[in-house]
Amino acid sequence: MKVLESQSALLSNYEVYQHIVDQQKRNKPHKRRVPGNLATLMTEVLTYLREKPGPLEKQEETGAYNPASITQLFERIQQENFQSDLAKGEVLSIINLRPNSTAVLSVIVEDMEERFTEDEQNKLIQIIGDTLGRDQPPADAAADENTMQSTENGN
Repeated sequence: MKVLESQSALLSNYEVYQHIVDQQKRNKPHKRRVPGNLATLMTEVLTYLREKPGPLEKQEETGAYNPASITQLFERIQQENFQSDLAKGEVLSIINLRPNSTAVLSVIVEDMEERFTEDEQNKLIQIIGDTLGRDQPPADAAADENTMQSTENGN
């Protein structure tokens, strides 16, 4: 076999996840057996994609990632005129990582402070959160915050 075109398209983690889940669903009713190494690979990839802190961690429950939400993300980025300012790789990383703060976004977007104002950075984080969902803060983090506030108030 000869590779004709190397890396002709980029896939997001969601697309890989969805492909593997679809393959498993197609094989299950027909009780098709797949080679052992393929089954192991599929299981390990799904495990990796579902691990915390990945955005697909609770995909089965929330369904936050779907073709409509990704399309909506592209449309909102285009409406706010970010599309021309973001490279394809940066948009792919945004989809894969779902940054929830400007600090995480600055790791994804090269020279972010020079390319975007603080308001634009916050707007981009808002768009990402609205379309792809947000991570819920852990329950004990909220409890720690309440404890800290009551301590500061003298209670």
